Amino acid sequence: MDRTAARPFRTRLVRPLLAASIAAALLPLAPPAASAAQSGRTPAVREQTADACPWGYTSAGTVFFGRDRADSGVPNRELGNGCTIMDAVWAEAPFASHGSFLLTVTRLTASAKRDGVISSTEQLRILLAAARSDVGKRQWVTRARAVPDRRIGLVLYTVRATMPTAPETTLAALAGCGYRNAEPSGAVNNFYGKTAAQLAPLVAGAGLTVPSLGVGLGDLENNLDGVIADARAFGAKYVRISGSGSWGLADYSRVAATLNTVGARLKQAGITVAYHNHGFEFTEQDGVRGYDVLVRETDPRLVAMELDLYWAASVGVDPVQLIQRYPGRFSLFHVKDLAADGSFADVGEGTIDFARIFAHSGVAGVEYYLTENDSPRPDGVSSACDSYANLRALRY
Repeated sequence: MDRTAARPFRTRLVRPLLAASIAAALLPLAPPAASAAQSGRTPAVREQTADACPWGYTSAGTVFFGRDRADSGVPNRELGNGCTIMDAVWAEAPFASHGSFLLTVTRLTASAKRDGVISSTEQLRILLAAARSDVGKRQWVTRARAVPDRRIGLVLYTVRATMPTAPETTLAALAGCGYRNAEPSGAVNNFYGKTAAQLAPLVAGAGLTVPSLGVGLGDLENNLDGVIADARAFGAKYVRISGSGSWGLADYSRVAATLNTVGARLKQAGITVAYHNHGFEFTEQDGVRGYDVLVRETDPRLVAMELDLYWAASVGVDPVQLIQRYPGRFSLFHVKDLAADGSFADVGEGTIDFARIFAHSGVAGVEYYLTENDSPRPDGVSSACDSYANLRALRY
């Protein structure tokens, strides 16, 4: 049993909160931020400044440090200069320790409370969420943990060559080497040449479940009812899309707004929308990465991220740093490996240190680990089964 988890609620939370509160009281408060309107209040009149946080965290979400108990539920209110509470907190990241993170949150929320942005009750809720989070905590590789078999799946793009002509044989082979989950991708009513209603029974017949389904952005925008129907046919909990290398920052912002809108509708149907990255999202435009726009402008209660570990690593982005900056946002991992020459490799046969990344799974909020190889050799099924065996053997 986890001894920490077994401690009483008060012992686990009061000690760090008390230390943070006392320390914050001894520190000078942050310079006053321009007041933002809190529901039912009239803010003091202050001189407005230019938007200091373009493409930052919006007030659409909550003050969020991770899923469940690390989500305060307090609206991420504006501070008056275009910045929000979350902008102010993460402007001081990375945090050397959990204690330094708590001190930062305590100081900033004290300033926000003083300025009438949040109430005393809301400040306490934010502090409790911060204390419950893993932000700033060292995540060790113990080599004693394994990815649960029920959480491993395959992105069927790996076996796209045989799915249209031999779906039953392909799916049976995947199940035979151990897979329990699959992620089909396509468009509404067209998954490897079949409708969802036609393919879903074949997947189920092979003993596989579909936790996630890949569709296009156009499907979300123009045929959301069809997306919901297809997800329900497969029993999918997540519906994910990918982006375009031609997008500018305004496009990322527009897509973020779309994901929030459709995410609210999908959530009512028991489905979460997710965004799957490639490498282009990490290219800076005017000093801002499109990926950061997507994460910061989407509501964490409605929109998840499906982090493709290969594509992030291929452009020099450290997945661990992403997880530390955006805790709780990564419900899905695309687990695929990067060969030394930059090409695709089966999981465990390339250069990516999966153990180091998976040690942060709790912080990330990962639910499913979906293997993939965009250029499988000698064939899709062989490559997929090789990746499965290596992932099952991995200890982190």
